[in-house]
Amino acid sequence: MVGAKKTFKMKIFHNINKKKSSGFTLIELIIGIGIMATLSGLVLPSFLNWIRTEKVNAYTRELREYFRVVRLNARRWGSSCNININEIAFSDISDNTQKNGFSINCSDQNTKISAMAPSLNNSIFQVLNNDFKITPNGRISSEESIVIVIGSRYHEFGSKILNCLIIQAPTGHIVKGKFTENDWISNDIKASQIDTNNILTSNKCVQ
Repeated sequence: MVGAKKTFKMKIFHNINKKKSSGFTLIELIIGIGIMATLSGLVLPSFLNWIRTEKVNAYTRELREYFRVVRLNARRWGSSCNININEIAFSDISDNTQKNGFSINCSDQNTKISAMAPSLNNSIFQVLNNDFKITPNGRISSEESIVIVIGSRYHEFGSKILNCLIIQAPTGHIVKGKFTENDWISNDIKASQIDTNNILTSNKCVQ
């Protein structure tokens, strides 16, 4: 009887020690860390590109809605609004600051529409083919349709998305599409600028 109790206690002691010694070996930890590092290397670039794409899409939506509101306010108040792009270098926008890419001056200053313009951050650029004017009846005073291209600052090694907006003259109807050419984009492109090389044409903005 005593021997049986002793054997039973030894089995319990052996099982406890076995549980305490269970775990990962050094080799298993190294393999696990290696797998996690490999997966992170594959997933991280895709995740960053997704973030950049969403930033470009979000700014494009905001800009489209903003110009729609400007036209509505011009008609409501019977005022004309001059739309001018602000030339901004990327070095002028820090991580914690934002700047308005457009300057809006309306004849009726009570509308305060300029303060509602969406802000640029340091990861987005925009290019406009021409400054333009919105008349008191909400039409576009321009010889040609207005083309705005919005893209990611990291276009060369990241998200290849290039959005475009066409503000049709004279109706003011806004069309969103994808810009088909990207060989004109350089690493030192400004955050906001006018197209001086006649690259931005409406036929290159495909819906």
